Amino acid sequence: MNKTTVKSPMLAALAAATLISGCGKSDSGAVRMITEATFPPYEFREGTEVVGIDVEICKAIAAELGKPLAVEDVEFDSVLPSLIAGKAELAAAGITVNEDRKKMVDFSDPYVETGIVLISAKSVAYKGGDDIKGKRIGVQNGTTSADYVVEKLQQEPERFDSPASAFAALKAGKIDLVIADVDPAENLIKGEPDYAITSEPRFLTSECYAIAIKKGQPELLATINKVIAELKESGKLDAIFAEFKAKADALVDAD
Repeated sequence: MNKTTVKSPMLAALAAATLISGCGKSDSGAVRMITEATFPPYEFREGTEVVGIDVEICKAIAAELGKPLAVEDVEFDSVLPSLIAGKAELAAAGITVNEDRKKMVDFSDPYVETGIVLISAKSVAYKGGDDIKGKRIGVQNGTTSADYVVEKLQQEPERFDSPASAFAALKAGKIDLVIADVDPAENLIKGEPDYAITSEPRFLTSECYAIAIKKGQPELLATINKVIAELKESGKLDAIFAEFKAKADALVDAD
């Protein structure tokens, strides 16, 4: 299936959301963040609460605006359409900045550089490129990992609702390998001696995460960029990363 065919449902959903979107302001007085809470350390659940790096950044943005933060958890491929439909002011879910998404939303300055990696059984140790073409590749639906398989390998991946679901399918022998962002990938292989990140070079792509907002809000975008810059300069962003990476590690160890 070619690139246009695969991406058209997402783009169509985004375009439709643009047509039906309202002003995007919260009736509750809170700044609304929309996310997908299965992506530690960026967003995950502690009990019933959604926490993580992205949540802390958005809390700082909300505080700068003089409001509390309200967080909604949806499936990843609904995050940007929901934002554009006016269901939230901020979207943060480890969202990679790319040209297709920039057509639909505005992005803040990046707050982290990262990439996608390959997980496979150590007995096979797929590296990427030609040795994974034609293999059964698991990805989270709506992600740049899925885009990579379609665009670079010219094939359709096996799509799952989370990296964890894809990894479970790998362990069950239903697929040959998983491609995912490095942070969840590292969490998935902890305590799994038969599996590893085997891609060479380590990152299949280099990516940046940023906060997404509806287009046409320069003042909000300036505020978000100001907060991100201050978090970086003060060292608070590094502290947030350290705190929630530790919490994500503890969560994996508890399992």
